[in-house]
Formats: sequence, C-alpha cells, structure tokens
Amino acid sequence: MIFYFTGTGNSLATAQAIAQETDDLLVDIGVAYKYKDFTFTLEQGEPLGFVFPTYAWTTPPLIDAFIKRARFRTGNQETFAPDYCFAVVTCGAFVGNTARFFAAELLESQGINLDASFSVKSVGNCTYLYAPAEGEKRERLIAAADLESHRIAQRITQREHVHAEHRNPFGILMSAFTGKDEKPRSTAEFYALTNCIHCGQCADLCPTNTVTIIEGTPRWAELGCTQCLGCLHRCPVNAIQYGKKTETRGRYVHPVLANAPRRA
Repeated sequence: MIFYFTGTGNSLATAQAIAQETDDLLVDIGVAYKYKDFTFTLEQGEPLGFVFPTYAWTTPPLIDAFIKRARFRTGNQETFAPDYCFAVVTCGAFVGNTARFFAAELLESQGINLDASFSVKSVGNCTYLYAPAEGEKRERLIAAADLESHRIAQRITQREHVHAEHRNPFGILMSAFTGKDEKPRSTAEFYALTNCIHCGQCADLCPTNTVTIIEGTPRWAELGCTQCLGCLHRCPVNAIQYGKKTETRGRYVHPVLANAPRRA
C-alpha cells in the first residue's frame, strides 16, 4: 500500500508511477486527514510506501500529524509490520534531511524502519517565493520527474535498501532549522480577490479544513494549515493569493490533477 500527499500533483504523479510498477493500492493522505480516517487494514508483511513533498526542507506538518495518528493493522487487528518500507520525497529544489526526519518519526510513532528513500525533482509551487516554471522548462521538469519516478519504481520492485535522495549542503543546513516537531504555517497572507466566483473548491480541496466559506467568501483559520497551496494553485479563476507577489505570478497544477474533479 502506498500513502501519498499532494497539493498540486507532483507527488501523486510519482505515486502513480510507482503503483503502476508495483501493483499497489494508493491512499490519499490528504483525504484521510480531512475526514479523520486514520485506520488502515493491510496484509502482514506487505510493502509499505510513502510519497510526499518537501516543504521548507522538511516534512509537511500534515505528514507529521498523520504518522502520529495512523493505525496500521492486519485483518486480525494485529500490529502491522511491512517486509519493506520506502519513502519518496518530491521537491522543487532541495530535499535536505526530509527523508531522515520522516524516518525518525516513522520509527518513533509506528515502530517501522524506513528501508529506502528517494527523491524526485519537479516543478516547484511555492509561489509566494518564486514564479513556477512555465512553458518548455515546465514540460522538461515534468518529463524528467516522470522518468525518475519510473526509475525509482524499478529500484523499489528490486527491494533496494538504500537512502538515495539527492541532498546538498545547503538543504541539509536549512533542515537543521526547519526539521522540528513544531512547524507553524501562517495563514495571515491568504486572501481572495474580488473575481472570486464563490465556488467553494478551495474549501473542498483543503486537507486540513483550514479553509471555510463564510457568506460565499473563503476564510482561513489561523491554525492548522499545512501550506500545500492547493487552494491557491487550483482556484479556477486565480482569485486566491498569498501576499501581493502572487497576484503577478503564474499557477501550477500537474497534468494528473489538471482535470481532476472536485471532492465531495
């Protein structure tokens, strides 16, 4: 079983590539978290995988919370133990020590050892810091990420025990400051422009239920946001902003999500 979390589609694309090779079931962590579904039934000894993005050189807060709350059990309600466990971290630039931080969390919360870790670089979506790649550059990044995802899938089927994510000194240094249990993500900069069509998609998509619709307009709770920026990038009219700079910057949604239906 492969658990994935995605804001704009990169991690979903990678998870799908791996599942295609391994014939594994995909589970959306965002949906599970949104609806407080933390109990999962697996066959004893089956492989266990996690695919999620790097946020600020560490794990997203939602991943931390999920790993602490998840209950992996067999059909007989025994504690589940995989014969092989892997993580694939997607990123727009540097992964830092994200996989290592996750491995420590997984062992502490679930008693499960992380046997392998990998990374895939794709289009970054942190629009309040930079404009997402567009045009041919975007296409090249997506194609390279797809190729790397399939390579990793092959390594996973071979049960490689390796920690092969692409790290660099800068990312490792920054992880020392961000790889902490407490990761507050401010929502103070979120707002909607007057072209908002009041469709409610932002609230539907929000995995932490941080976005609510009040009198037809989105509002962000002060606490709880994992800052996936799904609400911003997937708004059908680009009404949602995070600070003034995003008003002039493009949006990014991976093709696997471009035509995805709204959540009920």
